[in-house]
This record gives sequence, C-alpha cells and structure tokens, in this order.
Amino acid sequence: MSFKGFNEKTNDYLIGIRFNNNKQWFQEHKEMYNENVHAITVDFANELCEKMREFDKNFTEKPRVSRANRDVRFSKNKEPYKTCKWFFFRNEMKKGSVPHEEPGFFFEMSADWWRYGLFFGDNPKVMEKLRAKINADQAKCKRLIQSVEKKGIFTLEGEEYKRIFNKDLEPYLNKWAQKKWITYVRYEDYNNMDFYSEKLVDTVFNGFKSIYPIYEYFKIK
Repeated sequence: MSFKGFNEKTNDYLIGIRFNNNKQWFQEHKEMYNENVHAITVDFANELCEKMREFDKNFTEKPRVSRANRDVRFSKNKEPYKTCKWFFFRNEMKKGSVPHEEPGFFFEMSADWWRYGLFFGDNPKVMEKLRAKINADQAKCKRLIQSVEKKGIFTLEGEEYKRIFNKDLEPYLNKWAQKKWITYVRYEDYNNMDFYSEKLVDTVFNGFKSIYPIYEYFKIK
C-alpha cells in the first residue's frame, strides 16, 4: 500500500480521542484508528524513510511509530491513550526508544496541528557535548545555523537553563547552547492540504533536507 495522504477520519479520530480519552470510546473507534491513523502513518513513515536513504546512502535510521496506548505507570496523567500520533527515525543500534543521544527527525499530528522537524537532547550529558561542539568552532557553527535559519522554515524551541554556561558566547549561539533540549520544528494547520495528499512526503522530506546540515553537524561521534 502506498501513501496517498491522510483523510478526514484521521482528523475525526484525533479530535475524538482528545475529548473521549477512555477505553469504551477507543474500542468503538478502534477500526477508525487502525485504518485511518496507524496504517497510513506507517505507510507515510516508510516512504519518507526511503527518500531519506536515497538522499543519503549512509542514513541508517528506521521509522519508529507511536502506539495508541500511553504508559501511565509513572505518570500523573492517567489518560489511557495518546492524543497525538507521531513517528521518528531511530538508529536500530542505539538503545532506548527515543533518539536522545543524537538528533532525530520526527513527524507528529494532533487535533489542531501537524508538525515536523529535528529533536535533540533531553539529556544533560548530550547537551553538554552539544555545547562543547559549539564552543570548539563558534564561527563554523554560526555559519551553519545561519545558512539554515535564513530559509525561514523552522523555529527553535526548548526550555532553557537559568545558569549561563558560557558568558562569552554571543547571544545568537547562546540560544542553542542554553537549551535543556532542542526541537527545531515547523508547525502547520489543516488548511495546508498537503496533509491530505501524497505531496506530504515531498513536503516533509524537503524540510528534512533543508536542516540536514544541522543533523549531521550535531550527531554525536
């Protein structure tokens, strides 16, 4: 099955689970979820992964698609189901289910938006290595980030430490260095009709390609 785009039932499920996050509603709409959310996401992730490998023969990551159920064992939020659907690309040789140790490309959709981009960090030791790489060649790092940011596609997000790690680092680079985690992300709403078309593969791929230099630069060697 090839990816032809998501559909209105995809949206119906994402809206429905937000307001009806319980087992009865999910069981009644399980077929809707399987056919119009999960299966289509798997097709999308696989086709996007193929394009990434055509672009870079050394790209070894594989898509990891989220499940419907939430792990509520250690969470204060006891809602049983995720209200977003997402996937990311993960190196199968790495331990763990989330690409904390290296930058990872992702796609996610909710009732209100869909988004895609690059995620990195959520681990103090990893972010320490990122800061070291920035400090090692500040001029090169700045040129690289500026070359991507001037395209105006993605926005930098992430909670910041209050402590200033390098007071001599210019503000432009400090906005990266001070993060506890980094999400370099593009938000879209459902007025963007690419979501309902096979064009979505190229849309997201072209976005990933535009930030590929940052992905390569900050990969932990």
